Amino acid sequence: MDLVIAVAEACELTPDEVAEWVRLRRQLARLEAEGEPAVVAPVDTGLVTPYLLPSGPTSFVGRKAELARAGRILLAGGQSARTVLITGPAGVGKTTLAVRLAQLAVEQFPDGQLFADLRGPQPQSGNSWHVLGVFLRTLGVNSHSVPAALEDRINLYRSLLAQRSVLIVLDNAAAGRDLQGLIVSGPRTATIITSRSVLPGLDGYRVPLRMLSEAEALEMVRCIIGEERVSQEQPSAFQIVNRCARLPLAVWIAAARLAARPDMPLSALARALADEHRKLDELTVGDVAVRASIELTYAALSRPQQEALSYLAQLNTVDVAPWALAALMDVSPADAAKLLEDLVELHLLRVRYTEGASPRYQMHDLVSAFSRDRATQILTPAETERGRLRMLGGALGLACAAGNRINTDFDEVPFAAPPWSFSAQTRDAVLNDPLAWFRDEYGFLKALAEDMLPSAPLPAAGLIVALAPFMQLSGYFDDWLHLHAGALVQAPSGPIGASLRRNLGELSTIVDDYPAAERYYHASIAMLDPADEARLASTSAGLAYLYRLQSKYAEAEEFFGKAINLAGSAGNDNCLIYATTGLGVTLMEQGRLGEAATMFDKSLWRSEATGYLPGQAQAWRCLGQISRLRGDYAAAERRYRNAERISLSLGDQLTATHAACWLGDVLIKQGRAVEGRRVLAECLWIYRAAANRWGEAAALHCLAEAQLLAGRPDLAQRRAQAAVSIWTEIHSPYWLAMAKTTLRRARQRLEQSDSVSD
Repeated sequence: MDLVIAVAEACELTPDEVAEWVRLRRQLARLEAEGEPAVVAPVDTGLVTPYLLPSGPTSFVGRKAELARAGRILLAGGQSARTVLITGPAGVGKTTLAVRLAQLAVEQFPDGQLFADLRGPQPQSGNSWHVLGVFLRTLGVNSHSVPAALEDRINLYRSLLAQRSVLIVLDNAAAGRDLQGLIVSGPRTATIITSRSVLPGLDGYRVPLRMLSEAEALEMVRCIIGEERVSQEQPSAFQIVNRCARLPLAVWIAAARLAARPDMPLSALARALADEHRKLDELTVGDVAVRASIELTYAALSRPQQEALSYLAQLNTVDVAPWALAALMDVSPADAAKLLEDLVELHLLRVRYTEGASPRYQMHDLVSAFSRDRATQILTPAETERGRLRMLGGALGLACAAGNRINTDFDEVPFAAPPWSFSAQTRDAVLNDPLAWFRDEYGFLKALAEDMLPSAPLPAAGLIVALAPFMQLSGYFDDWLHLHAGALVQAPSGPIGASLRRNLGELSTIVDDYPAAERYYHASIAMLDPADEARLASTSAGLAYLYRLQSKYAEAEEFFGKAINLAGSAGNDNCLIYATTGLGVTLMEQGRLGEAATMFDKSLWRSEATGYLPGQAQAWRCLGQISRLRGDYAAAERRYRNAERISLSLGDQLTATHAACWLGDVLIKQGRAVEGRRVLAECLWIYRAAANRWGEAAALHCLAEAQLLAGRPDLAQRRAQAAVSIWTEIHSPYWLAMAKTTLRRARQRLEQSDSVSD
């Protein structure tokens, strides 16, 4: 009977098939006894004390906190059995920790220890049936008495251990009902389970394992190859453990290879591990390999899960949101999110959450290397390219919609329907908070645009144009210049080329490079179709703003007028508001305060009617200037604070600082000098950090006025002189005249002080 059961189990027959073999064997036995009734041997109650734990590692590194917490659970008394579940990715050291934990607790379980390797996530038909057979025979049950049916085996197993103090270790468990039959409910038993899945349905204390720390990984290498070799090549040792991603199995294999080759320099292995295509092949020693460890999990995945890993492994990015995988695979975001969560449960992906609690998924380096190797077997090059184009199209559609919702004065992206896009309903769900979406996705979108520019220049350049509103709000001026300059190389002409130049004109204006800004704006206007009124309007408004900064008021009025007419005809409310406000500022700087106030009131009314928050902020700031020039400082303060509040709600730090700068000035004029100087000092710091020379000069000018009011003409002179130098450098005549007036007053005060002293 033992031989029959052993052969059946070796052939991995189902429980029903094995039971049929047992029945036939007993039938033969009865025939051999010439009709004598078959005798079923009673269960032997003289149970054996099993010791099935494998030998543990000779050196155990780290995991002190995990050992301590799990040990307390195993040794705690209670009315029910204790279960510890150790989870983590392939190669993270789950089995090593389980065996170590069991060895430390062995004296607390005098009736023995059972151990079974459940052979990982590969579904084994009747797996627990086979394990129960082994456990029962190990406990001393005669083979003839081991029940054929699974439920009978479970009942006998639990009955035998109900009052015994036994520790059970179940290694490499997979999800499923089979596992429950191996867990005993007796109060004196305890079970340690390891799994690459989180086994959400299992009740027990969970111990999730992460990668080793750098110090722990180095300690493992020292234990295996010796302190001397590590000390001699410590930089290479650091490279080895980090190129192994501090995965315990990978670090152990690398150290074992070095131990087997005492002549091998650590630098040689470090160089070999730097090659992503060779890394997994290098992490092999004997019959132990990282590739084989990951393969065990990978082989049990569904086809969609394998496709998801293949797509993700080929992205040049750190992490992704569900919408990106949805586009890659042409599935719904809900299906993509389910795939990602399933891969997290199997520890093939890691998840982190943004400040807005949105999930982002990242692949472990070695899993990524494995999945890239397998990608060619899962996806054809054509499928991969179609997926990348879908993702670019989805990103472009979302970025355009997000840009429109944060209500900037930039144009819509001049690009025909992308190769693939999300439905309006999906865009609404993804863009619940468009500014937060931009913050979360900016790094991913930037990398995607740069990666796709050579192969899909128009949609990639369109994505870069769509990113400009967020880059403006966030002050990412270096990225703005770098991305747009790169896109111009790939898409130099057409509406996209014109929009790229328009945006570069805006950027050059912000950083006070007025000659470059004028060249970009004129080039953009020359490239646009006369019928493209919306884009001509926004470009004309940008050029007019540039002329106004240089006190070229006739040109500024001309182009602001053109922008107002074109924007009204095209129905571009945002540009209409921007141009109306700009015309008002042009009038204000010429001393035509009544006309300017009328323009600002129009802008505020239209901005509030359309919900255009940037327009509201700008109108309030300009109305504050009118009040300031008229000497109504209390009204100016209220208006500046409104402008600052709205800009901060948009995440627009630079525009908020423009309002705060003049707020500081009117606070000082109201006698609140300490508060006002503090505000101005903060503005000066922000302007310098953003390399905004005009703003820096404005803050210095206001501080000079503050020092004059405080009776410190020497400090006022230094501040005013610095403002004069900057406004001379960037050629801003109106404000240069203001600063020169302040400088002259400071010098007069100094001369008067010198006369009194004499």
